[in-house]
Amino acid sequence: MKRLAVIVMVLAGMLIPRPASLLDTEVRHGESPTWSGPAYGRYAVTVVGYYTDSPNLARAGVRKVEWQAEAKAKRRAEMLALRAAFLDWFVEEWVREGGVREDGVHQILRYPLR
Repeated sequence: MKRLAVIVMVLAGMLIPRPASLLDTEVRHGESPTWSGPAYGRYAVTVVGYYTDSPNLARAGVRKVEWQAEAKAKRRAEMLALRAAFLDWFVEEWVREGGVREDGVHQILRYPLR
């Protein structure tokens, strides 16, 4: 009986949908990334930055959004995947531009979310 209860609990744990925040994302960068398996559909966000006359001020924003999904929950999952890609790119690019990895991560962690 105990074995059956354990099996039921394990199966229930496998069948309960994971929250979108636990979404796994395989990140690859470039024009034609090579994935470990098939990929289809496409969604994207175009981020742009602008210079100003002030050395301590830049302006930036999202210029264009292309969603694939209609359902809000699926769109939030798309957002999480894009977040993973951007943050991965940000830290890698920080290092390529001469920064230290830990400093790049620190720049993300100390961002003042309002």
